[in-house]
Amino acid sequence: MAANVRRINAVLMDDWDPIGIRGGSEAANEYDSYALPIYLILRQNRSEAALVDYLKWMLQRMELSASQDTLRSVAIKLLQIDVSGDEEFQ
Repeated sequence: MAANVRRINAVLMDDWDPIGIRGGSEAANEYDSYALPIYLILRQNRSEAALVDYLKWMLQRMELSASQDTLRSVAIKLLQIDVSGDEEFQ
């Protein structure tokens, strides 16, 4: 599970990064709190639409926005992370 959460964090930092902190080592854990909910969405075999909705909700909480294309692109990358072999999360 930990490796996949790190992969999710990498997608959030490299492809989503709504506050523009990419590349700053001091902010490497900025999106950590979003990774576990996304992991759980992936574990539940949820859809691209579910991920887009969650990303959009996070942006709204930050009073930011992103294009639907950007959100879909990030969701597609997140869906490429295979969490099916991870142990059950309790």
